Amino acid sequence: MAADDALRTGAALALVAVAGALAAAVLWRLAGSVMPRKRWMRPNYRGEQIVATSGLLVVAVGAAAAVALTVLVSASCEGAGWFAYAAVSDTAAVSVSDAGRSASSTVPEFDTDPVELAVAGAVATVIALVGFGALGYRDDTRGDARVGGIAAHFRRSWHERRLTTGTQKALGGGAAALLCTQIALWGNPIALWDQCASRAGVGFGFLRSLLSVVTGAVDGWSPVALVRAALIVALSANVLNLLDRVPGRATKAALAWWLCGLVPVALADAAWQQGFHYAGADWAWLAWQSPALWAAGAVGASVGLLRSEMREQHMQGDTGVNATGAALGLATVAMASGTVEWVMLAVLVALNLASERWSFSAAIDAVAPLRWLDRLGSPYRRPGS
Repeated sequence: MAADDALRTGAALALVAVAGALAAAVLWRLAGSVMPRKRWMRPNYRGEQIVATSGLLVVAVGAAAAVALTVLVSASCEGAGWFAYAAVSDTAAVSVSDAGRSASSTVPEFDTDPVELAVAGAVATVIALVGFGALGYRDDTRGDARVGGIAAHFRRSWHERRLTTGTQKALGGGAAALLCTQIALWGNPIALWDQCASRAGVGFGFLRSLLSVVTGAVDGWSPVALVRAALIVALSANVLNLLDRVPGRATKAALAWWLCGLVPVALADAAWQQGFHYAGADWAWLAWQSPALWAAGAVGASVGLLRSEMREQHMQGDTGVNATGAALGLATVAMASGTVEWVMLAVLVALNLASERWSFSAAIDAVAPLRWLDRLGSPYRRPGS
């Protein structure tokens, strides 16, 4: 990426993140006095009753940022279509080493415009934020705090013959992850079916179309790639939730993920970024071609609430933490190669399995630098204590 493009991309990322932080901070100042209602209050780690659903502000700000950016892009383009970029050009395809959804694939070039890309990214981001946020909200307000861990929720659901809120969150999160990754990476699912149908030919049309979908006949798409990406999104949400045991920890982890993992790739404009080569996607001044922008609003909103969260005036709860984790996971899979996705999936699975047996809090407290960062900014948990 040219220096000017990198500068514009960095400016766009910073602008959205800062705007999200300011918006969330102002919203808390305005709504903080009316949020303390019975169903939104829960005891924190010290047993004090505080607002436990301030993550609603993160979901609202993150979704609004995605929509606002789409409006900006659409206002800048003339004659742009809306959400039709799943149609792959039959004549254009480029080969990129270790790119796309697999390590050795032909990367499709989409004959599209910036608005279609922006709308797809916005729709996927809103689905991730609202879907995971709603499931987290249900768990925050109706869940049983005595049950922890995915395995425990599934065991309880099996024994009681009912779905616990944790099980609902796991199953619903999986469905939301499948939908948002499909839209973000490969476009409209209906258009995908149409492509498969057109390639299947005549005779036993439905069965041939179904077989074409299952075998991944569309360039750059396969069931394995879709499930892998969806698992990363869902497990990312859960890992951030597992870290949310003391004030600010999940927000600090989300900020580190975004700053150290996504922003550098966006500025470097790696050859395998997004796994696609988008024809005509040259609006670098808005940086929408970088999925790091998708998560910028939610991460910024979390940072905007950090000061009041560290003062233990509220906690985001699963509502905000799950939504932010899902947005980060979605942005990550959109920027990662197939090889990187496999590595990330293995790490996330290992962390989720480890959480069933070991405490992340104990591990953090055992490492001095992590303990210092974990307690930084807290008036109740001094760094060094």
